[in-house]
Amino acid sequence: NNISSKNKSIKKEKINNKKINNKIIKFNKKIINKIKNKINNKEKNNKKINSGIFSEKDFISPTYINLKNPKYLEIDEYFYSGIIIVNYYREYNELILKSLIETNINMNISMFYEKQDTSKTIKELTYNIGNVGVELKQSSENRQDIDIAAFTYNDAKYIRKEIQLNNEEIYFFYIYLNIFSKDKKELEYNLDKIEGILQSKGLQTRRSNFRQEQIFTSCLPLFDNNEELKEVGKRNILTSGLISTYPFLSSSIVEENGIYIGNNMYNNSLILIDRYNTNKYKNANMCIFGTSGAGKSFYTKLLILRNTLLGIEQYVIDPEKEYNNIAKKLNGTIVKLGPTSENYINIFDIRKESIEENEHGYLATKIGKLIGFFNLIFGELNEEEKAILEEKIIETYKNNKDKINIKPVFKDTYDMPILEDFYNILNDSKTKIFKTKLIPFVKGSLRFFNNYTNVVINNKLIVADIYELGEENLKYAMWVCIDLFWDLIKKDRKIKKAIYLDEIWRLIGVTSNKDVASFIYKIFKTIRKYGGSGVAITQDVADLFSLEDGTYGRSILNNSEIKTFFSLEEENIKVLEKYSNLSEKEKIEIKSLKRGECLMFVGSEHILTNVESADFEKEIIEGRK
Repeated sequence: NNISSKNKSIKKEKINNKKINNKIIKFNKKIINKIKNKINNKEKNNKKINSGIFSEKDFISPTYINLKNPKYLEIDEYFYSGIIIVNYYREYNELILKSLIETNINMNISMFYEKQDTSKTIKELTYNIGNVGVELKQSSENRQDIDIAAFTYNDAKYIRKEIQLNNEEIYFFYIYLNIFSKDKKELEYNLDKIEGILQSKGLQTRRSNFRQEQIFTSCLPLFDNNEELKEVGKRNILTSGLISTYPFLSSSIVEENGIYIGNNMYNNSLILIDRYNTNKYKNANMCIFGTSGAGKSFYTKLLILRNTLLGIEQYVIDPEKEYNNIAKKLNGTIVKLGPTSENYINIFDIRKESIEENEHGYLATKIGKLIGFFNLIFGELNEEEKAILEEKIIETYKNNKDKINIKPVFKDTYDMPILEDFYNILNDSKTKIFKTKLIPFVKGSLRFFNNYTNVVINNKLIVADIYELGEENLKYAMWVCIDLFWDLIKKDRKIKKAIYLDEIWRLIGVTSNKDVASFIYKIFKTIRKYGGSGVAITQDVADLFSLEDGTYGRSILNNSEIKTFFSLEEENIKVLEKYSNLSEKEKIEIKSLKRGECLMFVGSEHILTNVESADFEKEIIEGRK
């Protein structure tokens, strides 16, 4: 019994302990829940407070605005000051904003047009015409304001006539300018400069002192023509006169697939040109002229670099050894021709790529090219000498008939004759002088021309380094490389490609001949249909136009949609003036251009451009990376 009673008391005690523990647990849970609720409420309140403090407007609002100075407004370390145009010429024949937009001064311009009620305007004009007319009749001729009243009278009659007979409408017109800068002295200088430009155009101005806030808001895109400014800047204008306020007049080219060239020097707008845009340009050809050190070569290398990123095939004739470095950086191929080189190109090669679709007479086409090449070696040939050479060339190919199929089945260069084969058949008296002149090319210092082609072209960037040939012999190597590149360009019409002819004057100037110059001109005239672009580069503009009274130089210039003129000497500018539509202003600009600045003719647009490049591009071009 005692054991059972003890067990019962132990059970009761356990039950009581459980109840107490449950109560404690419930109490703790309540406390924990209260604490959680308080924390959650605090977080919610904080979120509400934070969301209420910061709104979307705060993202675009300035940190401070200082209105204390009547001459300018200060916002986030920038100083703003306004100008109101208050008067104009009675008759204005120019575009009002042209001289302003072409400056590089930071400014915002706002124009407001308020259309007036036509019937009300006619009534007011009629009333004023009557009053002024009576006053003019009664006035003494000695009055000083008689001329002003007469002008007002005639102007009112003219406006009424235009409204009634020519369906013109009348507007109130306002122009506000807001100039800004980080420096107060620069701001004051720019204000004086703008006022000077406007006054030289017959426009009277007034600074918006004590009204800087009003003109600032009027120049924001808020469509707010402040009432305090309207009475000062109001001017009536007819519909036909609105043409003079046309604002979109600065030359700027931003093409969707264009490459970045630089910035417009007048208004700092971007210049992006897609010269392969056949919808806009007749061809993709370019001319790049400039004195040594003007930035011509840097600009060309920049084009090569950026075109490489677009996958455009590019072939460069490099007589000054300027493009080797960029070719290495871009993993291009360098074809070096010269006495110490192991690269050879056979002048007698007939390549499959040289034959256009459905074209016959491929040997005749090759003979024409060879006559041009031999013209460079032998001097200007007459018709009889050309006929003799043609006969010997045909004989040379016939002697190799075991190697060559006379049908259009093309084999490699080892199946073709070489220069020595041609040299060996020049044995009669009529060709003796030709044989003598070929000795350097077959047995002498230029014998690298007498070899089979061993150059393999399988790269999108090919640079022909012909620097070793020296001044007198460059034209031979240029012709051979251009012949090779031209055949490659014709290979696939769907692929974009470009050929850069540096020092092109050597092939179309007085040191060349009509046959070679005609071949170069043909490239510029027909390369468009092969998806290509010819780029003529020279610093000797006078020499470019020295052959046949400039016929070939002019033809290449006229067949180039994009012309880029870097700084040139006075003599070259005078020559260029004869063959292009340079204005007097543009002639002065070309002469005063700094390094890296150029005047670009892009179609009908004439744009002063500052060529821009990134630091990494400079490092690649200058060989520092």
